Amino acid sequence: MRLFVLDESRLLAWTVAHLAPPGTVVVGFTSFDEARRAILERAPDGLVVALTSAHIPLRELCALCAERTPPVPVLCGSPVFETAEGAGLDPASGAALFLHTPAAVEAASAAIATLLQRAREAQCGAERAAAGAASA
Repeated sequence: MRLFVLDESRLLAWTVAHLAPPGTVVVGFTSFDEARRAILERAPDGLVVALTSAHIPLRELCALCAERTPPVPVLCGSPVFETAEGAGLDPASGAALFLHTPAAVEAASAAIATLLQRAREAQCGAERAAAGAASA
């Protein structure tokens, strides 16, 4: 699995790389523009975002990820927001998971595991849709 991490400090990318299961490739980005270009070129399986900067347009980022095939699940780490609704996103859309930071290692590991599970589910759904379209 490939995870992109968007964090101005690079600390989150290091943390995710240490908490993710073996074999997970973690690629860090320090700016929204860099991450956006990379997502458009070759979308990751999941995206982890540190919401510590006002320079990250979260709605645009989540929409970009939702438009990929398969959709890219997003995990937002935030010291302020604990829910999608609190961050101004539609909670019914399932656009993003939230992890209140700072978080205990166990909570961060569980959030990454949930993100990876959502990524696997999205991939399976895309494969089923492609198989259904091919047989139609």
